[in-house]
Amino acid sequence: MNRLVLALVFASSTGLFACGADGDADTHDTHGADSSGGDASTSGVPEDAVDERVEMPPEDPNALHFAGAEFVVGPGEDVMMCYSVDYAGAEVAYKNAISLQGKGGHHVILLGAKEPLPAGTVEDCSDGMDMSKYDLLMIPQELPAGYGTILPAGRHMVIQSHYVNTTDKPLLVRDVVQLDLIPMANVQTFAAPIATNTIDITLPAGESTEVSFDCELAEDVELLMLGGHMHEWGTKFEAKVGPSVDELESLYLVDPWHSEFRDVPPVTLFLENPKPLAAGTIIRTTCTWENTEAEAIEFPHEMCSTFGILAGIKDPVECRKGE
Repeated sequence: MNRLVLALVFASSTGLFACGADGDADTHDTHGADSSGGDASTSGVPEDAVDERVEMPPEDPNALHFAGAEFVVGPGEDVMMCYSVDYAGAEVAYKNAISLQGKGGHHVILLGAKEPLPAGTVEDCSDGMDMSKYDLLMIPQELPAGYGTILPAGRHMVIQSHYVNTTDKPLLVRDVVQLDLIPMANVQTFAAPIATNTIDITLPAGESTEVSFDCELAEDVELLMLGGHMHEWGTKFEAKVGPSVDELESLYLVDPWHSEFRDVPPVTLFLENPKPLAAGTIIRTTCTWENTEAEAIEFPHEMCSTFGILAGIKDPVECRKGE
């Protein structure tokens, strides 16, 4: 398939995503993944909870499946939960990374823990400062033929699930991440995700606010895709790229930003002609919001992130501001 679809670091609803629910309370991984000890007992689940747990896909020799913890999201809650798992297998390459969530899911991604915790550990990681504990590892993707992303051998990981419950019922949730494997010999070019973001977001009530920040690339790469992420108070998003702060070119502009872009953002593709970016390239992200609420809004209720896929590297690239 001569295309790449990436639902950003914070999305949950594109053609790469599927929603489902089942009554199976077992949480398990395949192909050397250990996630024991993280299940929530249904005995503690409210009787009126809506079951949005994702069914674990059948075992497949060409895929890895990582199941997150079960937890309850109360009515009106906006929460991120982080669940520690261990991948005990050998180094592999994958083409597609598919995030499976139930209703209310905003994103589910794989992170690396700077200080790994035992497999099965569940943490509430909703606070913006919690992000300093983790490194970017995987975001949903679908790569063209010849490209592949590496999952290192014996990798400790964290499954981060973000849910926004806009209903009047509690939600019982459990997410699954699926990695579609490809033979290492079929990888002609390695690719890895990039994410730039800031947690330094405070939107005063009833005001318009703009935040801009720069990130610098450390290696020569080729850009395959670029996108942006804000929530429903966003009004304009722009990503500029250039060899210096005085030579920036607008590569991604969404003006006006619409609330539905929170979960399904537009993306700019460079698949036919990957865009070379030399070491030292500046990526400037600019987000504009209009806070129509009576109270100030902060991260994670609003976000500002540029995301994409870079070819020619094996390790993810992440730039965070405000930590």
